[in-house]
Amino acid sequence: MKKIKKFYSEVSYAILPFIIFVLTLVISYFGNQLLYNSGAIKASDYPLIDLDGEIPYISWFVYFYFLTFPLGIITFFYLAYTNKKALYNMFVTLVISFAISGIIYLFAQTVFTKPDIEIKTFTDRLVKWTWGSTNPVNCFPSQHCFMAFAMIIGCLTADNGGKRKMNKIFKLFTIFCAVMIICSTVFIKQHFFLDIFASFDIIFPIYALCYTFGVGDKLLKWEKSIKERRAKKK
Repeated sequence: MKKIKKFYSEVSYAILPFIIFVLTLVISYFGNQLLYNSGAIKASDYPLIDLDGEIPYISWFVYFYFLTFPLGIITFFYLAYTNKKALYNMFVTLVISFAISGIIYLFAQTVFTKPDIEIKTFTDRLVKWTWGSTNPVNCFPSQHCFMAFAMIIGCLTADNGGKRKMNKIFKLFTIFCAVMIICSTVFIKQHFFLDIFASFDIIFPIYALCYTFGVGDKLLKWEKSIKERRAKKK
């Protein structure tokens, strides 16, 4: 119980950033889904490339696809526990990336027509359910890939001046799963190949800018100044 309380006290600062990120996700993704449902925005056919036709359908990748957000949440708070500056850099990167994707969905919405598959197993049914759970839009870029790339960046930067070291087995496991999540987006025919590159081309430059301009350091200083002002009032 003491360890749980200690962990909570160490990561409680990350709850507000997490809520802000979730709100950005909900607005960018489900907001555009609602607008598409209402007919407020239209979607054009997805621009295919030859490679898309050569990528096979592999149903079991759906299990990695569903791992995206649970593992992403764990990584988010584990990063908060190990390295506050890295967490702040990642938080700002995710919020900006998801906001940009929401703007792209709003003005350049694309529709992904799903292929016909023969339902043979429970896993096939799960893929079919995944396809039907939302409209086949919000494709370009892939927000699942955003999360996967963020997990990779978080694991690679966690030990850079952090308060603690991130467990090596956890890092290797998370990076492996993140790569498989990225692959899952095309193998279960949820996204096309260009969606991966679009996500990469958005999230990595944004993180590089956050790191270069010391966004994490600035947020740490801002947090410290707030604590000092509160202490003076007491």
